[in-house]
Amino acid sequence: MKNRQKFVGRVIEIAFVTQAIIIGINGNLDVHSGKPVLDVIPPMITQAIPLIVKAYRTRKSVEKGDRIKKDRIPQNPDD
Repeated sequence: MKNRQKFVGRVIEIAFVTQAIIIGINGNLDVHSGKPVLDVIPPMITQAIPLIVKAYRTRKSVEKGDRIKKDRIPQNPDD
């Protein structure tokens, strides 16, 4: 079960990184095709902000889940 969760976590990480790379590539292609940089940057920012928010919320969700699991594990009083 734990390996499965790690795998899913890695897939999510790869998906976020892939989305960020695609945003960058599309921006570069737009600039190289002749669009002014000032016309390219705002749409890139508009695409990147939701991605950053999703990644942040996902990280917080995972951290919260890890904290809950640690709280449920009985602590050894000898530690």
